[in-house]
This record gives sequence, C-alpha cells and structure tokens, in this order.
Amino acid sequence: MISDYADFGCTEIVNSARASAYAQRYCLLTGCEPCPDLAEAINDAPYVDPVSDPAPWYDSAVPESAGFLGVMGLDAVGFSRSTLTREPVQLVGDGAALGVGRRAHREITYTVLLLVLDECSLAYALEWLSAALRGSPCEGSCNGEELGVFACCPTGDGSAQLRHLYGVGLLDGPQVTAVRHEPEGIIAEVTFTLAASVPWIYRDPLKTLTNWVTLSAGTLVTLDPDDIYDDCEEATPCLQDPLCPPPPLPIRAPVPVDPCYPTGSAQFRRSVVALSPVDQPEWLEAVPVLELETGATALRRLVVRFWANPLGTDCMDVADPCAACTDIQIPYLPAGSKLTVDGRTQIAEVVCPQGPLGDSSNAPILYGPVGTAFEWPVFSCPTGVCIEILSTSATTASDARARVLLVPRSDVG
Repeated sequence: MISDYADFGCTEIVNSARASAYAQRYCLLTGCEPCPDLAEAINDAPYVDPVSDPAPWYDSAVPESAGFLGVMGLDAVGFSRSTLTREPVQLVGDGAALGVGRRAHREITYTVLLLVLDECSLAYALEWLSAALRGSPCEGSCNGEELGVFACCPTGDGSAQLRHLYGVGLLDGPQVTAVRHEPEGIIAEVTFTLAASVPWIYRDPLKTLTNWVTLSAGTLVTLDPDDIYDDCEEATPCLQDPLCPPPPLPIRAPVPVDPCYPTGSAQFRRSVVALSPVDQPEWLEAVPVLELETGATALRRLVVRFWANPLGTDCMDVADPCAACTDIQIPYLPAGSKLTVDGRTQIAEVVCPQGPLGDSSNAPILYGPVGTAFEWPVFSCPTGVCIEILSTSATTASDARARVLLVPRSDVG
C-alpha cells in the first residue's frame, strides 16, 4: 500500500497530493508531486488552499486551522505482512501436528509529516489529528471504523486500486518524533498506529454483481425450502463392511425447534443471479454481501442460497440444494427496513425507520439450512456462483429489491 492517502471513518487523514499542493503554494515544499491523479480518484477539484477548498480540518471558528497545510504520508508498515499463524504441537514420536492456522489482528503504523505555517497551527494540527483518529463516537461495544487506502497511485476513478480494511481503531496515538523549522513554516514528523480487528484487505465488489433485483418480478414457485434436504444423501464409507455393520446409535433426544423459525410449504417468488467463473479473480478468495430493502410491506421468510457453478452453465441446471455452499434464512423483516448481511465484517444488521425518532439498527437472527446454525460462506477459488433468492409471495412488496455483492480479499497488499 502507498502511504500517500488514508481515509479513516469517512475522514481524510492522509492526502499527500493535497498537502503538497498547499505547501508549494506557501513555498514550504517544492518539487514534490506524489500521485498526480489522486485528487481525481477521490473526486476532488484541483487543490487551492485550506480555506477555499475547504480542507477536512479547516474550521472557521479556529483561525489557526488555515495555517495547517495538510498531512503527507512518508511510510505505512503493516499491510505487506500476513497475520496468519499456527502453533504446531509436537508428537510423542517424530514430527508434529501442524494445528489450525488462524489470523490475528493487523497493526498498521503510519509515519507522516504535518505541514504548518507556525507553532499555533502545529498545535491545532496535532489536536485535529488526535481527534480524527478517535473515530466516530458510539455507546457500548464499538466495531471500529473502515480504513480506505490505495495499493498504488490511482488512475481514473481509482476503484481498481482502492482497498478497504474493517474494524479499525487507534492503537497508539500520534507522537511527534522530529520537528524541523523552515523560514516558510514548520515540518513535524509524527507516527501513529492503527489496529484492524478484521485481518483481511478487501477490494471493491466485483462490478459484474452490482445490479439490484426486483423481488416481485421473480418466478412464482410453491415449495417448502426445507423439504428438499430430505433427499440429500451422504456417501457411504468405501471401507464399511456390509457383513459387519456398525452398532445402532442410541436414540437421540428430540431437538427443540426455535418457534421463530418458519416451516411448511408456501408460495415464493424466486430470483436467480449468476456469476461466471471467468469474472472471478483466480488467486483471490471472495465473500458475499447481501443487501435487501423490504419496501412497503413487511417481508416474511427470506431464503438466500449459494451454489458453486464451475462450468458456468445455466443456474437452474445446477441448482442442487444438497450442494449449496450455505443458506441464509431470515424469518421476518419489517416494512421500510434495510438488511445488510456483510461477509467482510461478519456482521448482519437491519436498519428500521422509527418515524420522528429517525432510524434504529438491530441484529437479525440468521439461520442456516433446516434451521441449523448459520455459517459465513467464503469462496476460495473461481468456481462461479449461482445465487437463489426466495421470498414469500404474499409478503413481497412491489418495491422490494435485493442484490448480492461478491468482494475479493487477500492476506497482504
């Protein structure tokens, strides 16, 4: 990753192009043009000065903020190291059991330059940087912020070079390590460290799966989404001796059924979305993000299934529930609500309108096949994907819509 740009919680923290333009205007720096297309990539007009633009830190109530010329990135350490580790357990004999690999959190240390015109502006620059790195305030347990960076100097709209990290929070606050006084102003070197609870580095979603699907336009089918699993068969172990069957298992206690889990046959609207294997990155795994808007009426019994489709054939020819990667089943979503089931952060959220009180967010209950525990799917290779969306016809509003994004990710970048 380049150190020239960092957006933390929707606040621009580092922008070397902006800082360079302002500094050259005041002759504090000369001949420095990091990433000349950076302003275009983040949809900024050519930079003039902190007041005219205005810069993210400019505050008309704080006059010295006009003397703060920006944050220029020098170095960013932590992106190019995988957090995957494992602890082998030594065997009694030779060798060891490798153990399960797991990914720890990611730590990212930035070294930046604060460019200011005087001591008062430097004091404000440190105050602003410290406040901006705290992230947005929240009550109780916070999930951290999103960090947006570029893998290399962006071109065009920058979407191909943009990367995202999630669950990011400040680990070590800003610390001044050096200060250089020039006739035109002051250059202060500062370091700070961020920690990402989600260890992966994500690209933008694949552009081939960005269109919304109108659920009411789906094909009418009558079925019980759980019945189809009754015909699924498991392979018999090839070494099982038919003349020596295993002893019968003891009778299991009945499994209690969650009263919130919907059962039985109903009429559904079925929509199918496909992604060809040739449209997936070959060496990057990917995770899905489900987005749904219920529209005018409450939606009951939503089912979303994922299948691998390595040959890229018609999805209805390979729509085998027994081979499904996973199901997402949700019993109830209120009218006017927005659902997000985000495989990047492994967080599901429903935002519901509350009239004059604004919106409230809640975590929905996610079920897997036949009411089992839900497991977050990961597509580790370009197999192609078929996605089936089922919603009960009687509760599917005419303006209900959904889409499923597929987001590539990597360990390093």
